[in-house]
Amino acid sequence: MTTIALHHILLKSPLLADDVLNELSLGARFEDMAAEHSACPSGKHEGNAGEHHLDDLPEPLIEAMAKYDGNSPWIGPVKTDYGYHILRPAGQVGETLRADAEQELSSSTNEQTMEDNSDVEEHAPEKSEEQAEKQDTQNDKDA
Repeated sequence: MTTIALHHILLKSPLLADDVLNELSLGARFEDMAAEHSACPSGKHEGNAGEHHLDDLPEPLIEAMAKYDGNSPWIGPVKTDYGYHILRPAGQVGETLRADAEQELSSSTNEQTMEDNSDVEEHAPEKSEEQAEKQDTQNDKDA
């Protein structure tokens, strides 16, 4: 299980997220923007939300980190149930983070697929019995 240092700015509106992202691109310090605008208590710590296991993070954040190509000093804005996040990758970045995030996503997708398949399997015998009855009826007609 991968643990990453999460630095983020949590914003409640997409317009504010765009404004903060614009300020960052113009050279504003991430730490100052977090302290001034973040709706998360981590704003008081310059956006440092501490260490987190990937499986404890909202799926949209994991997906965004998996797609991160390293060409920008931040990721986002990323919408979650909490609001809009602007992430600053810290610690594990690049190939390792993407590989771990992709593995995490793959695991959750595989679990969902197995759940979906179990639903199909529960209903499949009933469908097979119906098909068998139809086949028997057809065979009786043909005979």
